[in-house]
Amino acid sequence: MRDDLGVELEERDFAKIPLSTSELEEIFRGRDPRELLNPKSPVFKAKGLEGRKLTPAQALKLIAEDARILKRPIVIVGGTMLAGFDRDALRKALL
Repeated sequence: MRDDLGVELEERDFAKIPLSTSELEEIFRGRDPRELLNPKSPVFKAKGLEGRKLTPAQALKLIAEDARILKRPIVIVGGTMLAGFDRDALRKALL
């Protein structure tokens, strides 16, 4: 998609370079991290989180422990954050 749109993206592999708590707090400032948790993720299921009511702080802690619990990819364009692979939404945000 990057080539299709001719845009430059800064990529980060969370498995190789995990997000710190301070980075997560900055990324999610003004946003609810619970909205980006992926209930289909094996990590989410393994932790038995289905049906649990988490606080935003608990969600951030879970993300800091293992970012694979997030919907991916995460794309931040200006003040807009998109999560999950929605080609149309990404195209709209990047153009």
